[in-house]
Amino acid sequence: MPHTLDLARYIVCPGRRLVGVLAKVKTSSKMIAGLFNEAAKSNILVQHVSLTPLEGTEAATALIFLDMTDSKIDPEEFFGELQRAGLIDVLEVIRSPVNGLIIDTATDLLIARPTRAVILRETGYRELLAGMREYYGQSGEAFLYHIGFRFGMGLARFHKEIAEKVALKNPVQIYENISTALFQWAGFGRIEIQDLTQDRGTILVYNSFECELGKYRAIPYSQFIRGIIAGTLSELFGRRFNVVEEECIAKGDQLCKFKVKSLA
Repeated sequence: MPHTLDLARYIVCPGRRLVGVLAKVKTSSKMIAGLFNEAAKSNILVQHVSLTPLEGTEAATALIFLDMTDSKIDPEEFFGELQRAGLIDVLEVIRSPVNGLIIDTATDLLIARPTRAVILRETGYRELLAGMREYYGQSGEAFLYHIGFRFGMGLARFHKEIAEKVALKNPVQIYENISTALFQWAGFGRIEIQDLTQDRGTILVYNSFECELGKYRAIPYSQFIRGIIAGTLSELFGRRFNVVEEECIAKGDQLCKFKVKSLA
């Protein structure tokens, strides 16, 4: 069973008094322990804490959500106490006009180091990936593959930048140690390399976010992921690759199996 990471920067808890704060904090166990201790003293439940380290410092930006339903203290007073105790430096208090709902409205941009990122929920990317096929048929599938290919090339250029910093030069090693890990990090699925050389290989993908949308198909479903694999390998190896999906969860297989072959 795959492990999950919840990226939700909001809480829905009907009937509860929810408050948030964006603050600058020191990245130390003292800060975390102090936050929970002070919250407990005031009968406050800490519902969410996420930290974004500030590069080159021992500080971080903290997003904190609190359930203050059973507390008599005012949010500003509580945050003031935390600030006077040296635990946080308040940047912005987050209040919601809707009882039982708190959403992070303090941060404007999402960053996946070092560039900007956006979040697409399944309800959104389903319409992008499945809707493209539904409305445009084979032309839509070809478009998805092309976009995936260009997407994969862009990813691989970033992977090579990382590889240079950690002294990796071999394309196979870059793909094995960086590309596959960042594929999983992005939530696309989990890659397992059965074999890979500069000429050919077999790549397995578990829990493909694309192919799980196409269940009960008679033939392999992947176009976007197939394009990502082809584009990534082509950029890393400096030659074009043909990628064929032989097994697919969309047609009842346990995983998605891709055969890759150099066209050079």
